Amino acid sequence: MSKSEKIEVDYKKLKAQGKKILDRVNEVYKVETRYGIIMVISNFGSANIKKLARILGKNEATIYHHLKDLTREPELLVVDNKKTRENKGIYYRLSKVAERNFGEPPLEMLETKLQETYKRILEQTDEEITQMHMKLLSEHPDLGIITDKERRSIAYNHYLESMMLNNLETAEKAFKKGAKPMNENYPLGSISNFPLDMKISKPRHLFQILSLLTEITAKFARLKEEIAKEMEKEKIPENQKIDIHYHVVGGEVAEFEFE
Repeated sequence: MSKSEKIEVDYKKLKAQGKKILDRVNEVYKVETRYGIIMVISNFGSANIKKLARILGKNEATIYHHLKDLTREPELLVVDNKKTRENKGIYYRLSKVAERNFGEPPLEMLETKLQETYKRILEQTDEEITQMHMKLLSEHPDLGIITDKERRSIAYNHYLESMMLNNLETAEKAFKKGAKPMNENYPLGSISNFPLDMKISKPRHLFQILSLLTEITAKFARLKEEIAKEMEKEKIPENQKIDIHYHVVGGEVAEFEFE
């Protein structure tokens, strides 16, 4: 086999592997609980069946069923051996494939690349931005499954919102009875709601909003790093670290008509 033929074979193999992984990732968006499992681990770190069941409000048998699927080839979850040795139960973490497709974007991308992209976009005329926006939409690789992806994302946020409210309700009842919290350093949970309503009329306005949200996300990510270093320096044990989640879900409430 010549060198050029080998390169062609390797390319076809890589392309086939890429499609297999893409199909595997897209499967997750079709099953609400599997997406929820991936996102819990992506946002809060390695987790066992008990933690996943508690956060997602599912029974452990259901979680186990979906874990079996997520750990088959190509793997989206793998056993976290270090965490498993240190704790009770088997802990799972994201595979390299899942990190690339479901993990948080690098801080550098949030602080520089994305902001630079938005800056270049906003330097164009309104007409140029509108044409570019239409082109982006028509050529989007996820066109046809975007709704499925966003529906799963909103459902995941709903799981967490329900858990926050249940935690708050439990704490309220306990405080009314005069019960003493187990963790006096962080005795009560919370939930925050940020209504951000406005009117816009062109894609330029949308990219201005996206630029601001990216800036806020980058600042949040930077704060996350600082707090993690502080906890490491103070040797805060894992069972005293409180998982928190904030999200802003946004989109147009106008109805769009087509020919």
